[in-house]
Amino acid sequence: MRGLTGFMFKRVRGTQDILPQDSSSWQEIEEVTRRIFSLYGYQEIRTPILERASLFNHSLGETTEIIQKQMFEIVHGKDHLVLRPEGTAAVVRAYLENNLDKKTQTSKLFYFGPMFRAERPQKGRLRQFHHLGIEAIGSLSPYLDVEVISMGDRLLKELGITGYHIYINSLGCQEDKARLAKSLRVELKSRLPKLCPDCQNRYKHNIFRILDCKNSGCQKEVGSLELKQGHLCSACGQHFRAVIEGLDSIGISYQLLPYLVRGLDYYTRTVFEFRHARLGAQDALGAGGRYDNLIGLLGGKELPAIGFAFGIERILLVRGRKAAPKNQNLVYVITLGKLAEKKGAELVHALRANNIPADTDYAGHTLKGKMRQANELGVRFCIIVGENELAKGVVSLKDMVTGEQREIKQEDLIKELKSLIPNP
Repeated sequence: MRGLTGFMFKRVRGTQDILPQDSSSWQEIEEVTRRIFSLYGYQEIRTPILERASLFNHSLGETTEIIQKQMFEIVHGKDHLVLRPEGTAAVVRAYLENNLDKKTQTSKLFYFGPMFRAERPQKGRLRQFHHLGIEAIGSLSPYLDVEVISMGDRLLKELGITGYHIYINSLGCQEDKARLAKSLRVELKSRLPKLCPDCQNRYKHNIFRILDCKNSGCQKEVGSLELKQGHLCSACGQHFRAVIEGLDSIGISYQLLPYLVRGLDYYTRTVFEFRHARLGAQDALGAGGRYDNLIGLLGGKELPAIGFAFGIERILLVRGRKAAPKNQNLVYVITLGKLAEKKGAELVHALRANNIPADTDYAGHTLKGKMRQANELGVRFCIIVGENELAKGVVSLKDMVTGEQREIKQEDLIKELKSLIPNP
């Protein structure tokens, strides 16, 4: 629908259209991700975009910003639903509801998909964004932590991304987190006037969020705290040392960051972030950690777990969108005259039936216009069919790179193209 001044409708702010010239970059990320995740033994899971609000209220923490400010809620009759704001809780819900815990001791799952948060759009932060992520459920082994972090590192490397840094910390178990929260309240009490209004509120309700605040003044105060791993119990300290030693043994570079926390309440023990300066203030490419209490919290038996998620849009911001690949395998059929149109349609069908990508002009362009269209598509070969070709039972095969053009018998066309096109 168009108004007097042009098209009336625009996309919702904080969303984006993935156009054909961009989709190849998305497909490449997904293909590389699937290959790497499969190499590590992970299987794909797909969960609904719609979930019950109570799932996230119960798992993320009532005082988290996602619950307080960012969920897109849908109330329909007695149903209180949300567009999922993150993937972990949804995967755990599917894991429990479908009894995956009874099928294997350790489940390794991965996913792609859109997530939704009602926040102010800015660079690297959208209302609809896309995550690729993994969840490994059923093991407390520190070497699983090492595997997960190294897998994220390998993914970025194979996507050609450099210049990122891995930051790691341990929050410890629930008792350790309680000790850390108590210590933070003591150390931050005198600094409250220097904190932003949000952090002054966080001091009362969720003090860990102060450590994650992006306000420069708050970051300065947090940076001056002398935080160490002193809050960790013996078991959690031993676990974290094994993670560090494991990363060292396989050559993964990282930095210890004692005030690193994640934005959700379910995290325990190991937490980590992959950061890149090119993203600015929202510098996390991906992040994750352990959530050893979440499955029990959602009604399952107590099972440890760890996972991560990377923002696909953020990967693209750092990596850049590559130019759409040329359609080297696409064969473009050009017909000249009404009699040739029928034969052209038959040829296009025959090519596709033999797994050779093919297309033709349906807009009635002139020969010049059809050749221009073939050039814009980036095809390597054109088939030209006119009255002369029809009379002789041949087609003209034109190489758009070399300019060479030669006649081929119609019955030999498929065999000839299969010899010229790699893996048709």
